Amino acid sequence: MSITSSSSYSGTSAPLGPDGTPFTLRDPLTEARDLLRSAARLPFHANQPGAWQAAFRQAVNGARAAIRHHIWVAELPDSPLHQAEELAPRLLPTVDQQREEHQIFTQRIDALVAEASAPGQVDIWKMIELSEQAILLEMALARHHNRLTQLVFETTHRDLGIGD
Repeated sequence: MSITSSSSYSGTSAPLGPDGTPFTLRDPLTEARDLLRSAARLPFHANQPGAWQAAFRQAVNGARAAIRHHIWVAELPDSPLHQAEELAPRLLPTVDQQREEHQIFTQRIDALVAEASAPGQVDIWKMIELSEQAILLEMALARHHNRLTQLVFETTHRDLGIGD
């Protein structure tokens, strides 16, 4: 068994953890946001629409894997969401909002992957539409990530007397 392998959503080599999955300190939401931003900025050449579509599809598939990884980690017993539920019941509405968004993100990224994978030639208008969808999803992920950071801060620092 090799100690390195290709990451499922970043395309880079990373050491393998004890369970055989790639170990990385890269946050899955940051990875998804970066991939969506790069997908939205891909140059479109009218004489090679298939190349754009393939590159876009690869980027959004990577973003989908990263989003699913984030959702999987969020459901683990030691995740920040579970800790917030246990340690700070006042944060339950925010925790619920985070979990509801997981379903929304899954639907949106699956729809984006499906549209990017649709057969047929993509034109400039389809490219603009898909790029806009990628940017809107990236912005929603940024808000989700900021809210999660705030949850972690309030859960850990309030108990220490640092938070409000």
